Amino acid sequence: MNGSYGPAIVISVALHALLIAVLTFGWEAEHKKELKPMPKFVQAKLVTLESKSNKPKAPPKVDLIKQRQLQQEREKQQKAAEDQKRKAAAERKKKEEAEKKRKADEAARKKKEAEDKARKEKERKEKERKEKLEQERKSAFEEALEDEEEIQDASDDATAVMSVAQAIQQRIQAVWSRPPSARNGMVVEVQINFVPTGRVVAATITQGSGNAAVDRSVLTAIKKVEVFPEVADVAREEPSLFERQIRTTKLIFRPEDLRQ
Repeated sequence: MNGSYGPAIVISVALHALLIAVLTFGWEAEHKKELKPMPKFVQAKLVTLESKSNKPKAPPKVDLIKQRQLQQEREKQQKAAEDQKRKAAAERKKKEEAEKKRKADEAARKKKEAEDKARKEKERKEKERKEKLEQERKSAFEEALEDEEEIQDASDDATAVMSVAQAIQQRIQAVWSRPPSARNGMVVEVQINFVPTGRVVAATITQGSGNAAVDRSVLTAIKKVEVFPEVADVAREEPSLFERQIRTTKLIFRPEDLRQ
């Protein structure tokens, strides 16, 4: 009987051991499943351990696109700077050329103004010279004309005065009675003053004949006539001539020119 229970006991023990093993494996698997995030901690420790090793560090990754963009930006900035520099140089050159042209234009303008001023001054002087010559010619002509007119007027005046003087003398001689003591060669100069009506207001002997009777006879003849129409005509028609040359008239009488 003891022999019949031996296999059963062994089988029973084996089943219990299998059960325990199964339960143990299941618990560990479940326990491991619940602790799944833990590998991060383990991995971090491994990385830390690797960083402490003597292995060379891997070179950092290079961003080629960003590097290319930076290079393009630098080239763009460099080109912009060069363009700005070139533009500034061109602008400076343009200003220099404009200033040079302005100075040249200013110099040309001043030169032209000076030439125009000199030309106008020359024209003005030439015009003044011609005007002066023309004025002198005109003045000379007018002066000559005036002289001619004056000469003509003087001639006309002299003729008129002579005509009046002859008329006066003839009227006086017509009534002059020569005294017996009168002799050839005697000369009596008398000054007669008239008024515009032709009337005698004074008669004076300015040069006597040396014979009082002859001198008195001339004054007596003048008083007889008293009024001279020819003098009144001149005073009425040419007052200035009357005032200048007839108001005071001098005549000369000679006894030999008269009848006995």
